[in-house]
Amino acid sequence: MKLNKLVSSSRRKQRKRHFQAPSHVRRTIMSAPLSKEMRAKHNVRSLPIRKDDEVQVSLYCFSSLRLLHIHL
Repeated sequence: MKLNKLVSSSRRKQRKRHFQAPSHVRRTIMSAPLSKEMRAKHNVRSLPIRKDDEVQVSLYCFSSLRLLHIHL
């Protein structure tokens, strides 16, 4: 379901915006929320994902993949 009619939901246009975005915008796009333990340790809710980071996928269709290694 499309939530905002002013923003395109086309995969092609989203990829174009991602790769043409300046680094300060891409930083917010590529941020992921932290777990409760890490949130308490670092006092931050989310951090940008970088190369060689390990992330846990919680999306239902990819839930069998528990831990992923990021290759950007």
